[in-house]
Amino acid sequence: MLQDFLIMKLIKLFLEILGWLQIALGTTLGFSLISIGLYYCWPTQTVKIISIIIVLIGFITGSLWATKIWKKYGTIEWLSGIKKIT
Repeated sequence: MLQDFLIMKLIKLFLEILGWLQIALGTTLGFSLISIGLYYCWPTQTVKIISIIIVLIGFITGSLWATKIWKKYGTIEWLSGIKKIT
């Protein structure tokens, strides 16, 4: 009985981590698209560095947002709420 409970807790934690990754990497992907467009227009070394910084800012923003959602709602519950809307 206790073993089943622990397995369920581990599965829930694994799914929450996957949800966190979806939220964080989704934001990172958006910022990456902006960086790609910026670098495509001006392919210089300076813009390459700026593009990398933009992607890092996107990942940090996504990580903070995903952590906030995890603590407040739970990532799986939040993601399933988004799918109900669409």
